[in-house]
Parts: sequence; structure tokens; C-alpha cells
Amino acid sequence: LLPQSKQSSSYSDRDTTEEESESLDDMDFLTRQKKLQAEAKMALAMAKPMAKMQVEVEKQNRKKSPVADLLPHMPHISECLMKRSLKPTDLRDMTIGQLQVIVNDLHSQIESLNEELVQLLLIRDELHTEQDAMLVDIEDLTR
Repeated sequence: LLPQSKQSSSYSDRDTTEEESESLDDMDFLTRQKKLQAEAKMALAMAKPMAKMQVEVEKQNRKKSPVADLLPHMPHISECLMKRSLKPTDLRDMTIGQLQVIVNDLHSQIESLNEELVQLLLIRDELHTEQDAMLVDIEDLTR
């Protein structure tokens, strides 16, 4: 009788430890889920300010327009080109050659900005796809 009672008690001990480990796994899952949710909320809260900061840094890093080098005798024109705010009086005082240089520069800026936009849109689409996949995975895990 003694060996059987020891066996039965050892089985019951195993059952309780397995149940405890399952509950620990559940607790680990719940704590991990809460931790991930908190991190995601924090990342989302920081996204807008970080994007604003990045835009400011990119504005500061923007190179001077090559037109500024071609029109050194007109520094106010160079500044206006950087701010994209030319006045009609400034344009009237320019020669056709200077205007053509400005037009060519604007076309090249438009082309480079369009290329950058396409690249950013592709990245955005990839990120949306990844996000959708993650949301599906999260939904599956919560079920």
C-alpha cells in the first residue's frame, strides 16, 4: 500500500505543478501582452513629435539651391528661392537666362521630390502590410 500511495501522491504533485506552470505561462503571456501594449502606446504617443523633429532636421539639412550660386549678385533672390516666395517685382528684374536657370532648378527639384515621394509611399505601403499582418497575428493570439 505504501508504494501505491506514494505513487498516487507523486502523480497529484505532478498535476499541481503542471497546473501551476500553465498558470505561470498564462501570467507570463498576460504580462508580456500588457508590456507590449504599453510599449505600443508609448511608441504611438511619441510618433507625432518624432516626425515633427525629423521634418525640422530635414529642413535644416536641405542644401542650398544651386540657383543661389548662379545668382550671387542677388542674395535676396537666393533667400526667396529657399523659402519659395518670389515676388513679381523680383522676376521682372531678372534676365531670361536667369529665369531659365530658376525654371530648370525648379523642374529638377520637382523631379527629385517626386522620386522621394514614390520611395516613401512604397515604404508606407510595406509598413501598412506589416502592420496588418501583425494585427492578424495579435487577433489570432487573443482568440
